[in-house]
Amino acid sequence: MVSKWERWATLSGALAVPFWVASVALISTKVKGSKGPEILTHYQQHSDGILAAGLLWAIGTLLFIWFLGSLRSRYLAAEGGAGRLTALAYGGGIAAATIAMLIPVADEVGALNKDDIDASGASVLHHFSDGFFVAAEYTLPVFFFASAILVLRYAVLPKWLGWFSILIGIVLLIGPIGWAAFIFATPIWVLIVSVWLYLRTPAAAPTPAPNPA
Repeated sequence: MVSKWERWATLSGALAVPFWVASVALISTKVKGSKGPEILTHYQQHSDGILAAGLLWAIGTLLFIWFLGSLRSRYLAAEGGAGRLTALAYGGGIAAATIAMLIPVADEVGALNKDDIDASGASVLHHFSDGFFVAAEYTLPVFFFASAILVLRYAVLPKWLGWFSILIGIVLLIGPIGWAAFIFATPIWVLIVSVWLYLRTPAAAPTPAPNPA
């Protein structure tokens, strides 16, 4: 029987999603355009908003890492043994989360140094984030493919989530549309699995009161 805190920890994935959504919504209104002068203007005018968006993204990603700990326990209990697939899923998730944490960093650097960079520097910083985005996008399939095998082989999650995981993993590897799987499908998967784990994790039995002497 797990403790109540371990049960609540499964919801960290669901909690990560609104932080991600808020971050993306905020940064999309604060940094626009693809030309250096326009980007620099946004850095200068919206530095606080850019930094806030980066903080929201970081909090969401840290909550996702916490969620991976709960998911790893569930996977390992189902797989048993050395847990090779569990290690692949967990490692892939941690690697993708680490890279994803860096996605907003370049824009944050631009916001922090808004008075010390020129238009070309602002352009380089803004587009530098694309590299981290693509790297996270191409790393995440390890997590989804390993999760899919675990689901389909050991029924650790509903079977349809295994097929959904395969679909997400494939789309992530397709450059022109992979961004959609990263931005939309991945948070949906995390939200569904997080809530499912919470509902399927038995609550700890209450501690019986001591008998009076």
